[in-house]
Amino acid sequence: MGIRPLWRVPGIVVRERLHSPGRERIPEPMVMDDAESVVHFHAGGAANPGMQAVYDLCARAIDALLPPGGRLLDLGIGSGRALSTVLRRRPDVHAVGVDLAPNMLATARELFVSEGLEARVELVQADITALPKSLADAKWDAVSCMWTLHQLPDFDVLDAALRQIAAVQRDSGAALWLSDFARLKDPSACPAMLQCVDPDSPMGLRQDAIASEAAAFTREELSAHILAAGLGGLHSGHATPLPYLQAYWMFGSRGKHAPTGRQDSALDGRTRREASLLRWGFTAKPF
Repeated sequence: MGIRPLWRVPGIVVRERLHSPGRERIPEPMVMDDAESVVHFHAGGAANPGMQAVYDLCARAIDALLPPGGRLLDLGIGSGRALSTVLRRRPDVHAVGVDLAPNMLATARELFVSEGLEARVELVQADITALPKSLADAKWDAVSCMWTLHQLPDFDVLDAALRQIAAVQRDSGAALWLSDFARLKDPSACPAMLQCVDPDSPMGLRQDAIASEAAAFTREELSAHILAAGLGGLHSGHATPLPYLQAYWMFGSRGKHAPTGRQDSALDGRTRREASLLRWGFTAKPF
């Protein structure tokens, strides 16, 4: 295991705070479906403590938002790791996962079968900006969108996605969980932080994380567009000491619920520590 030069973290944080705003966003392709990229991303989700910590945070949040026996609509499911963490935590939940990428959906399907979750999840290939009527008009207890919005190419597509989410939430009274990267002011901050906290991460996975942060919307941008889409009154929080992750949520019409999920026994060692630090440093969360 490589040396983690954590003594550099305070300097990275200070430079980010002092850096002038106005960094240009560098969009990624909307559909991530290259076979090699899917393999790297999926493998990273199984082995990378930082990714697993984010999945754990999202699962705990959705656990607090979903009532017993709830139905979850997950938009931008990717290879299924995040939703799998939710379903393993909450064996009473059924979900529909939506994504545009065939290779991602195929990988997610294999994952759910291998984990014995296939009976509780349906996968649909669709655009999250224009859901099929069968999904848009259905009743949901919660809607989630995890690590997906940064893939959207521009503000027009972001607005279309958020308006679709707002319409589903409004019509069904669902709880809502939106989480994603947040673009930092300093373009060197994300690469430098990854080198400090995760020096052993495979280069392909690290490059993907750097590209995703560069493609993300800032907290100011995303919060403004969320409000413009009609999603007023959302709670929000972000990671500290480096605000590279952001989250927004609301409780559904059935009110707030005490989390009922079981802790994932797969979290141990460094992964457990990373998850605890992420939760502790997040400025606000629904649990």
